[in-house]
Amino acid sequence: MSKAAESLQRRFGSNLSESLGVRAGMPSGGPPMPGAFPRETSPDDGRTRAREAGHMEIDRIVPDPDQPRKEFSDDAIDRLAASLLKHGQLMPIRVRWNASIGKWLVISGERRYRAALRAGLKTVACIFADDGLSPSEILQEQIIENLLREDLKPIEQARAYRQLMDLHGWTAKELSGELHVSQGAISKSLMLLTLPVELQEQVDDGAIPATAAYEVAKVEDREAQREIVRRIVDEDLTRDATTEAVREAVGKPSRSSNSKAKGRGGSSSRGSSRVFKVEGAKIEVTFPRKSVKDEEVLAALEEALEQVRATIQAD
Repeated sequence: MSKAAESLQRRFGSNLSESLGVRAGMPSGGPPMPGAFPRETSPDDGRTRAREAGHMEIDRIVPDPDQPRKEFSDDAIDRLAASLLKHGQLMPIRVRWNASIGKWLVISGERRYRAALRAGLKTVACIFADDGLSPSEILQEQIIENLLREDLKPIEQARAYRQLMDLHGWTAKELSGELHVSQGAISKSLMLLTLPVELQEQVDDGAIPATAAYEVAKVEDREAQREIVRRIVDEDLTRDATTEAVREAVGKPSRSSNSKAKGRGGSSSRGSSRVFKVEGAKIEVTFPRKSVKDEEVLAALEEALEQVRATIQAD
């Protein structure tokens, strides 16, 4: 290496040496044969730095008033605040600028933001959304984050679904494709919004399981709905017992009185059924009428799957 190159290397480091064709440890006689020396690696190899990431003073950030989640568990916030103090902030929050109030609004990560406030942090790590998100994109991002991390309360979830559908003019099927949530689950959720306000409050308070409330929503008569809910609370009705109470209220015969059809599919004077054999089990879907479309069978199976999932989550 020439004296001029050595001088430049001392001043500007190895990056300039590389641009001159000189690598650290290279013998003066020229480049080594391939494989003669192991390639030196750097902690910066493969690293990309996000221009939109950084820290922000917490008093310059406020919650989004349109956030679908309206209630947050104090115990959960306390636990997260303790974790922030012990381990630091492991995940940034996502924020957007609101020029009308001169503040950054939280898009996703409001639990972390609230916990950081409670922990007394002065700054928080953020991802800054500078690309002008539409109201629909913001809402969709918030819904997805809540669905993946900590479930919304049933009525909050239903309202968020409805708001997204109204913004885009989407059907439940189209919303299902956008959020990758089954159409049956979305349809059941939206039916909760047909209940009287006081029954919706009981659902969000946990007095009525969402799966039972969905069955109650099939009853059009408001007084009949209230009577079934009273029985759910006072008699601790199971989901099956609630279904039977609903069938009675709408004038349908009890399922226990229906005769079962045999084979892959069949019909009787009271209805029809489809039977599916899966590994180690047999699944039968019975309808109270003779004519049933394949789409209705699919919706019934999706609904049953959602009920099983809800039971697992409740355990």
